[in-house]
Amino acid sequence: MKPDLWDVERRDDGAVLVRVHSCDRGGQPLPDAVFTFRRGDPQYEYWEQQCRQRAQAEVRRV
Repeated sequence: MKPDLWDVERRDDGAVLVRVHSCDRGGQPLPDAVFTFRRGDPQYEYWEQQCRQRAQAEVRRV
């Protein structure tokens, strides 16, 4: 999945929130898909790593 199609953030409660942006293909766009993952969820580690990588990239750009 292209990185510009989704956002990831860590919430205060430790969960990782992933928002996949919808596309408008000639009609009304659907709402964004939003997922949360907590420690113990099968995909948590993957999205936690994505969140850390994006945070590090942001620091390098500043």
